[in-house]
Amino acid sequence: MLLITVSGIVIRERSVGEQDKFIDIYTDKCGLIEVSVKGAKKITGAGVSATQLFAYSKFCLTKRRDRYYINSVEPVRIFYGLRNDLCKLSLASYFSEVIAYASHDVQGGNAEIMRLFLNCLHYLSDSARSERQLKSIFELRFMTECGMMPAVVGCSECGTYLRDRMYFVISEGTLYCSDCFEPGEHKTAVCITKSVLCAVRHIVFADFDRLFNFKVSDASMDVLGFITEQYIIEHLGRTFKTLDFYHDITK
Repeated sequence: MLLITVSGIVIRERSVGEQDKFIDIYTDKCGLIEVSVKGAKKITGAGVSATQLFAYSKFCLTKRRDRYYINSVEPVRIFYGLRNDLCKLSLASYFSEVIAYASHDVQGGNAEIMRLFLNCLHYLSDSARSERQLKSIFELRFMTECGMMPAVVGCSECGTYLRDRMYFVISEGTLYCSDCFEPGEHKTAVCITKSVLCAVRHIVFADFDRLFNFKVSDASMDVLGFITEQYIIEHLGRTFKTLDFYHDITK
């Protein structure tokens, strides 16, 4: 029997029988782990909130035969604001589904992904940033932290850093200036303005202290949102039910 202490966010829960449940936790040390919560329906006080969906808690876990069980748990941040808004809840669920899918076969945690997820939930819960901005930040920075960062320093052919209009090829994750771009050659190419390109570069390269501090016009946000969403779908090779649901309720 092994006893470990981890900090993590509950990204999924499911009932087992009348009293128990399983929760999936994205942790700082172990990545994504499944934990058995015995007598979940009988837990009272802080233990209830600490094991519910999107709770960020400190867990003391017992490991027996490749399965984790809760020994004790202490809530750190519950993100109450997510419960009162279906759009926020569905967006947070989309973030969770992406993390669960990308982390399922990966051993160990990623402190940068944990930090990104926590910050997104914080700003989303407190309505401190727009949902569209948080969605784009999460999508593109998540892919960057997973090792699928797009090559947006300059044109992939000539190295040009900035033009009034450039072309981002979603399937390749590459950038072309207007001189080097060949119309019809890249089916997933999107023409982007300076403001959109600057926003993309900011999300990819900015330190976490500045990551959420940028503004673009509504028109630029439309293009940015399209690029980041298609980029994550293209490079993870699938779409997500939670994303479809989010679009359904925000039309």
